[in-house]
Amino acid sequence: MNLSLSPQSRPFYFGGENIYIFLDYDGTLIKNEEKEFQKYYFSSFLNYTGLDKSIINIVLECTVELIKKDNNDKNNLEYYMDLMERKTGKDSKYWYNTFLDFYNNEFPKLKEIIKPNEKLINKIKNSNHKFVFASNPVFPEVAVKHRIEFINLNPNDFIYVSTMENSHYCKPNPKYFIEIINKLDIKPEDCLMIGDTEFDMASIKAGIKFIHVSEERKWDELI
Repeated sequence: MNLSLSPQSRPFYFGGENIYIFLDYDGTLIKNEEKEFQKYYFSSFLNYTGLDKSIINIVLECTVELIKKDNNDKNNLEYYMDLMERKTGKDSKYWYNTFLDFYNNEFPKLKEIIKPNEKLINKIKNSNHKFVFASNPVFPEVAVKHRIEFINLNPNDFIYVSTMENSHYCKPNPKYFIEIINKLDIKPEDCLMIGDTEFDMASIKAGIKFIHVSEERKWDELI
């Protein structure tokens, strides 16, 4: 399927009374694009851990391989830590503890650089629809909780929060969306994805409708 980010002109029809709205984070719930957040993230990580900057390339290599993962033998966290061990020669437990320490103590300070999409966030707070936090699961649960708190929301504002621990795939693999649909026992025709990239638009391959976050009037009316 050839995916295009151009606005869709056809109206949306949903089978159920409630809409299950999948929400991306970078570029959607926050106005920071992923590359912008990544710059601050790595600067903070290096300053806190004292690791050589060469580790950044390894982290990025592992992330790329994780995104390409296409089996459910291990969850994303287990798979990622095994990659870090293999590429660095250091035990996966070392890397788990290193990242955990960073996420618990330094990562929360990144809130100051976050630019929340206030209109979309306020719609979530005042809507009766059900929301799925559908940011690509390349962060563990502890970091995802902070990311949600960065925008003054709570994990309880979502019926499902995507993390490395509960995911076996990443966007743009349609299996990422299908896994969530199956866990929630819902129908794709009752779902909508709001995002900003082709990774998010891959929801269409799973039968989920897509709205680009820039199509404000569309999601404003629906939510």
